[in-house]
Amino acid sequence: MLKIFKVVGSASPIPKTGKNEVLLWTDNWDDWFTYSTQYVVFVYDDGGNRHRIGNVKIGQFGMKPEQRRPDLKEEFESIGDEFFSLGQDDEYYENLTKLGTDIRDRVLQGLGDIALDSDRGLRAMNEKVTGVSLLRSVTKSTVEGQFRRLATGGARLNEFRFVYTTPPVPRKITERAVLSFEVKPNSMPPSNIHVLIGRNGVGKTHMLNNMSKAIIENEPDEATFGTFECTTDEKSSFANLVSVTFSAFDPFEPLPNRKDRLDGLPCAYVGLKRPGKNTKGGPLPPKTPEKLSEEFGASVLVCSQGARLSRWRRALEMLETDPIFKANDVASLADPAMEEKEIRFAARKLFGKMSSGHKIVLLTITRLVETVEERTLVLLDEPEAHLHPPLLSAFVRSLSDLLVNRNGVAIIATHSPVVVQEVPKSCVWKIRRSGRSVVVERPEIETFGENVGILTREIFGLEVTDAGFHRLLRESVQSTDTLAQAFAKFEGELGGEARALIRALVVNREDSR
Repeated sequence: MLKIFKVVGSASPIPKTGKNEVLLWTDNWDDWFTYSTQYVVFVYDDGGNRHRIGNVKIGQFGMKPEQRRPDLKEEFESIGDEFFSLGQDDEYYENLTKLGTDIRDRVLQGLGDIALDSDRGLRAMNEKVTGVSLLRSVTKSTVEGQFRRLATGGARLNEFRFVYTTPPVPRKITERAVLSFEVKPNSMPPSNIHVLIGRNGVGKTHMLNNMSKAIIENEPDEATFGTFECTTDEKSSFANLVSVTFSAFDPFEPLPNRKDRLDGLPCAYVGLKRPGKNTKGGPLPPKTPEKLSEEFGASVLVCSQGARLSRWRRALEMLETDPIFKANDVASLADPAMEEKEIRFAARKLFGKMSSGHKIVLLTITRLVETVEERTLVLLDEPEAHLHPPLLSAFVRSLSDLLVNRNGVAIIATHSPVVVQEVPKSCVWKIRRSGRSVVVERPEIETFGENVGILTREIFGLEVTDAGFHRLLRESVQSTDTLAQAFAKFEGELGGEARALIRALVVNREDSR
């Protein structure tokens, strides 16, 4: 572990070797003839190796009018509460992360980094040296967004633009649906979750399966699976794929848990199915509850190590908006003080007393923390199947937060307006069929935070008014002569929307006479 920080002047040579120390080499860079706060940071690890980290600027609270530099000691174990620092680019934080979580945290905490320490950062924003020097080449939004994410082990956010083109329809080669997706860093609302929505049987699951095959196959058959391509640079292409489905009726084989890149794109599967065939060539039986519990326990051990621990804890804390998760203190599983045996026991015990829906959410989010790396694409098929709406919303928000942290993106196939309610319309594709062709289109209205009833009508259109309580209301109006008679048929058991619909139906009938 790093023991000491040393400050040396610009005329001093930089030692080639050292051990368990941080060197701050004084840079004479001048900010507007007022401040010279820049230092170059070198880390010497326990093997004596030197690592150039990058440029940092160090400020001091209450600097005097003519004071150009902070009054640093030549050696210190921690910089002290009267100082604060800020790396000057992404690479500063990324280079620290490459040396491991312990070294990164030791350096950032030891130098009072304001990207890591938001409270210290708030105080520092009132200092002139911050605005004139530390933020000369860095914006405040970058500090609070990109730098803070990197300082806590997150990934650098990239813009994603990619396109999926469906397979050609026989004898209608030109009729191919084209779905474009775009992820903008730091957008609000976040744009890293995209939704495919449509009625049952429209082909959402089939489309997700084709997408996965078009991505993972080295030479995918375009006529069978369609094409999937990134339109940004190679750094924005996908590094791995995770498929999530808990449907008992999913007809497709699960993705192989492929980890060797020489075999193609790394991928992982989260769900009920088991890969492989039985002796007769048929599918293996689905995973038992005991097997899913074992899978959860194994994933918990992976998530309790290194940088995944903080991501896992944050994901679990976000799930605690659900009262069941909150009552069971689910975030306490991500306790760094727990031993491996303790974690395994606590995880299996908690998992065993959860409902099936809560088990699926807990297993899924834990497996995603385990498997989602930088530039991961996650494909989820109908997550609402086992979840009530508030739990579904909590899951989507937790997933979005994880994907932002890891610079990933998800595509969710669903028929739930609750999922659509969590994303903007620029991230929604409505799927419908016209004969044998697939038709895709954006919603007409903005979807993020919209009323579920309005979204239902926008997505399913006439199907809503032809089914359910709408049908009963229409029939009651057709069989009565007055508004009062129509109301009376339901003996006072009408909600506000139902009463409004009956009024509208009666008015329309009178107008048409």
